[in-house]
Amino acid sequence: MKAPFKNTAIIFASILSLLIVFLAINYFIWRNNYQGRFYPKESIGNLSLSGQTRDEAKKAIDERFQQINKAGLSFRYDKRSEKLDLDVVPFDSDLARPTLILDLEASLANIFNPKDHNNFFHYLIAKFINRGDKKLFPIYSLDEEAVRAFLDDNFKELNIAPENAYFSLTKSSPETKIISNQERPGKGIDYAKIFSDIHNSLANLEAPAVVIRTTSLYPEIKWSDLVDLEAEAKKIIGRGELTVSFNEFGEASSTTKYWKIQPDKLTTWISLIKTQNSTTIFLDQEKIKEYLKTKIAPEIDEEDVLPRFEIKNGKVSSWQTGKNGRKVDLEASAQAITVNLLGGQNETGLIIKETSGQEISPDNNLQIKEIIGTGHSNFAGSPINRRKNIKNGADTLHGILIKPNEEFSLLTALGTIDASTGYLQELVIKGNKTVPEFGGGLCQIGTTVFRSALGSGLPITMRQNHSYRVSYYEPAGMDATIYNPRPDLRFINDTGNYILIQARIIKDDLYFDFWGTKDGRIATTTYPTIYNIVKPGPTKIIETTDLEPGKKKCTESSHNGADAFFDYKVIYPEGSTTTPIQERRFSSHYVPWQAVCLVGVTASSTPGTASSTLVTASSTPTAVASSTNQTQTPTTSN
Repeated sequence: MKAPFKNTAIIFASILSLLIVFLAINYFIWRNNYQGRFYPKESIGNLSLSGQTRDEAKKAIDERFQQINKAGLSFRYDKRSEKLDLDVVPFDSDLARPTLILDLEASLANIFNPKDHNNFFHYLIAKFINRGDKKLFPIYSLDEEAVRAFLDDNFKELNIAPENAYFSLTKSSPETKIISNQERPGKGIDYAKIFSDIHNSLANLEAPAVVIRTTSLYPEIKWSDLVDLEAEAKKIIGRGELTVSFNEFGEASSTTKYWKIQPDKLTTWISLIKTQNSTTIFLDQEKIKEYLKTKIAPEIDEEDVLPRFEIKNGKVSSWQTGKNGRKVDLEASAQAITVNLLGGQNETGLIIKETSGQEISPDNNLQIKEIIGTGHSNFAGSPINRRKNIKNGADTLHGILIKPNEEFSLLTALGTIDASTGYLQELVIKGNKTVPEFGGGLCQIGTTVFRSALGSGLPITMRQNHSYRVSYYEPAGMDATIYNPRPDLRFINDTGNYILIQARIIKDDLYFDFWGTKDGRIATTTYPTIYNIVKPGPTKIIETTDLEPGKKKCTESSHNGADAFFDYKVIYPEGSTTTPIQERRFSSHYVPWQAVCLVGVTASSTPGTASSTLVTASSTPTAVASSTNQTQTPTTSN
């Protein structure tokens, strides 16, 4: 019995010795190569992170994404190719809108857990048990609308809408006849395939190079569907013109407006509804709504008027009572026309809906007593057009009342932003061309209103920082960008009383004062902490035929990228219905702003050639010790 026991002990000791040696060797490898680092076979996309620290991985991922941004999105169809630059580069950085944004911190948090990567046993599991590659993906946002618009603009010939078979009138002696017209198939860009290819490339941290595919589009209504319904179509058209009416009621009288729609137009509205068992005549709702929108609604629609007044020398002046607006309810009116016309009636009344303008009279006790918060920003150095837009936006907001519990939307309050409302255009660079766009300077309004809401201690429900640092909005981290239709700036008036907005422009300084009634709340914000400073790339030179040969026009000077945050704290008074203390951190990430210069060339040159010349950033932001559009995880398919 002793010999077997001895042999077993030897075997056990040998195994234990081998295990100890195995663990010792691997511990040595882990401690020297992988402690606090990414483990073997860990990667983000096709970028291996094995053996890298978190900071090294962060730098590598950022560099790879910068390469993708520099390369842009390439699209090819047949022998023609076009490249979408991923930055819209304006001469006013308010209008800067990167098409692709990497959420670097979220991506790292998703792939690197410091607790796991400082644990020897997690390393053993990763190396010897989970032996396959651990491939994770970056978190980013892609402006698919911008990509779609680029493709629609540059490959127009690939989008041919199918044409349904349709009825039309032909005037041939001695009578007008209704005839059936043949359908036509179409084709279109296969956007689902394109975005799948783009997201697959980005998920692998590769610059997308997409081959455009098209898909056939077939009409729903065929000529054969019309033949048996010609008699019914003739009956509808044979009744003659359609009368559309609107009753307008005044203070002392009412009037009725009429619009006559002729049979040839009605014929174009006739369409069909196909089911599994039958085909019936219907009217094309989209065509009716388009007609109402362009031909009738402009004579009826009225914008609502927001209530407002001014306070001068402590007294109320320039009162403007709110007034509800009105709009043609296109959906309901189109349905009414359809029901009446198919039912044999040739007259239809329009359906109108009111829009709220908050009717308030001067007799209301609004409790506008004192300034509850003020926001400030400086726009020194702004060009003439930008100054005009800032003043225009300030004038629009001046005197607006925000009712209790209302969620204020800055975009809604500003309304239409185009030449009709007094705004001027700024230039943006798309490819090698300059294109005018409205809205330059309005982020000065957004940023200042944001600061006013903070100073008033109001809950912020929507705020997005700029993608780049903008000199007008320093210190970094306390800005708010707006761009129609998004992002917006929104906050809630939870003071229990009305808030009055008052605007002041003193030389190069913009102020918004929020007037109301103080309820005892105390709002504080810390000074922004600015860190992770990233130098911009060299100036990008683009040749263009939009400028005279040899003439040079540059955008705003380059700026460093950075991360920033500040803390917002509101202490509510005793007896408030909300939580006594509300705290929130506003974090911002800014990518480096690369200056861009357009250089004029003759038409015989090849425009669009970009080169780089090294320049030094004009300003170097400083990290300051302290005393929050949207990220998406890509959907990939193989």
